[in-house]
Amino acid sequence: MILSVENNTDKNKRRVTAVIVAAGTGQRMGGVEKPLIKLGHGTVFSMVLDAFEKSETVTDIVVVCRDSTRLAPIAINYKKKNISFAPGGKTRTESVMNGVLYAGNADIVCIHDCARPFITAENIDDVVNAVYETGASCACKAVTDTIKYTDENGMVQYTPKRDRLIAVQTPQVFRKDIYLVAAAMGKKNKLTATDDTTLAEAAGFKVKYVNIGDNNDKLTTAEDIKRAKARIFLDERTKEGSK
Repeated sequence: MILSVENNTDKNKRRVTAVIVAAGTGQRMGGVEKPLIKLGHGTVFSMVLDAFEKSETVTDIVVVCRDSTRLAPIAINYKKKNISFAPGGKTRTESVMNGVLYAGNADIVCIHDCARPFITAENIDDVVNAVYETGASCACKAVTDTIKYTDENGMVQYTPKRDRLIAVQTPQVFRKDIYLVAAAMGKKNKLTATDDTTLAEAAGFKVKYVNIGDNNDKLTTAEDIKRAKARIFLDERTKEGSK
């Protein structure tokens, strides 16, 4: 069942709090703290903060992390919007909930994984503005590879149509009350979810998906870091060449 949501929040009076999730242990990165990895002239964390500070829709920022003393010296350089810190939880779901609760009287929460440093202010604003259609919205990109669904033995069961497939990303944006209801129902039903749209849809809410293109790469492994550094290097060379 899809729940119908009437959104009465005035866009001009909204408080949109970004919840930046930076509480991972970095196990797949050999224990390296991803937010502190150097990329270009800054860090993964500073790239994310730069995008959210430039956003026209986000009003303030909550950073969810395990040790704020490591990130606060970077955050102090960003003064246009209030930045506060919330403690990380044992799981991503717990960490996100901590950030949402720290958001106080926010009308909208914009949840973003710090491991996606190439997000832009324009991307953020596009996804936030879409939340007023359904109460929940999410960044995504089109799937370009052919996808096969297999059984436990690796035998193909079927091939879904590629033009109907999307890859879900962050930011994921929710009316705060919708997120709290979805999270409570997910906990009650012992739902294991790798992202927050799964919780919302399982609770019966409709999510608006916004295709923001192919630039919002996620850093998961050491190889991803190498590709990210190469991407930044090439981007800088291109800019220098165009001068």
